[in-house]
Amino acid sequence: MKYAIRLSYLGKNYCGWQKQKVAEGKAPLLPSIQETVEKAVSTLIDTETKVVGSGRTDAGVNALGQVVHFWCNQEKFTTEIIKRGLNSLLPQDIRVMNAFAVDEKFHAQTSAKKKQYSYYFQQGPCALPHLMDTTWWIQKKLNVEAMQAAVSVLRGEHNFKPFQASGAPPKMSTIRSLLEAEVTTEPMHHFPGQDLNEAGFYIVRVRLVGTGFLKQMVRGIAGTLLHIGEERRPASDMADILATQDRKKVGPTAPAKGLTLDRVWYSLDD
Repeated sequence: MKYAIRLSYLGKNYCGWQKQKVAEGKAPLLPSIQETVEKAVSTLIDTETKVVGSGRTDAGVNALGQVVHFWCNQEKFTTEIIKRGLNSLLPQDIRVMNAFAVDEKFHAQTSAKKKQYSYYFQQGPCALPHLMDTTWWIQKKLNVEAMQAAVSVLRGEHNFKPFQASGAPPKMSTIRSLLEAEVTTEPMHHFPGQDLNEAGFYIVRVRLVGTGFLKQMVRGIAGTLLHIGEERRPASDMADILATQDRKKVGPTAPAKGLTLDRVWYSLDD
């Protein structure tokens, strides 16, 4: 049978999703999410097994909705056994949220219809240690209205090449379609009952939904929005980047820790 699992993980202790090629005789500095999950699945079903993810998250990037598929020829493994079994074998910073039996034609990557990423900026008098692994604390109060105006021009189909990191495959198309793009202010729901909101702590969230994303595209957009939010440059610069395709006009690549893969949609999803 073919199974799919939804993974949540913190990326700080990993080199990213994909297994890395390592020179003979040398050990990788950090393990990958993929090899860690493959080891757990292989141990659980007692068969060496490869897993396929919905996409590659870079080193340090987090996930709440990474989808992975693999094959298991043993009928005794129900979805509940798979979920509990894998969580007993995986490190605490990787969790299986759900497990599903899927059709043989299902493919975690090629069957995906759209994905949602969020970049989280932490705002407040100081950085909250509890959120340091999943947000980027910015001391200056961000102009969210300007960031909203800037991100709105990204909706639709565009050439996002200026936001792509170096090292991407040169022949790959850089045309992508963003279905949703917004910047919102979110209260601190993480710690109910606390007075954090009254004390000036909150999250600025950049949320992007698209049919596909280029390497470090979201982090390039987030870094540009940061400069706009800090009022170092006007919101109109975002449209100018798309028009001129000038990589030099893009802001800094935002740190990986603030980025989370929220969700992947498939044909059976709402």
